Amino acid sequence: PKVAPVQVIIVPIMFDKTKKEVLEQAESIRIVLKKDFRVEIDTRDGYTPGWKFNEWEMRGVPLRLEIGPKDMAQGQVMLVRRDTGEKVAVKEENLVETVKELLDNIQENLFTGAKKFLEENIRETSDYNEFKKIIEKQRGLIKTYWCGSEDCEDKIKEETKA
Repeated sequence: PKVAPVQVIIVPIMFDKTKKEVLEQAESIRIVLKKDFRVEIDTRDGYTPGWKFNEWEMRGVPLRLEIGPKDMAQGQVMLVRRDTGEKVAVKEENLVETVKELLDNIQENLFTGAKKFLEENIRETSDYNEFKKIIEKQRGLIKTYWCGSEDCEDKIKEETKA
């Protein structure tokens, strides 16, 4: 989330009768959030909310904010985390604080998961035959010794396709 070009995407849930009101509310939320976060609104016509949800998830936006007429009537929005898919209803008066907490939590969650994945996928060997077996059967990184010559590097590349 700290490096995401867009940290929060607002996806208005629009119907013909309430489109104007929902878009106005989405814009007012964007104005409030843009003081602290990188935020955009997806106002494109011709796409369903589900299609937009999927597209922004594939783009890597960490937090999705959904707002529709029912949410407006209750004075709330729905926030959806990309990392867990968890949905939470948030009152508008708590929005900035909740978005900050969620983005911090997502950052920590992603970092912890990446660190664990890295640690679990580092192999260590000092034997060249074992090195070749690891390359062939497992993914991840291998810590090993190397003589430092280009000839050795070329041999490793040729024999292991690494």
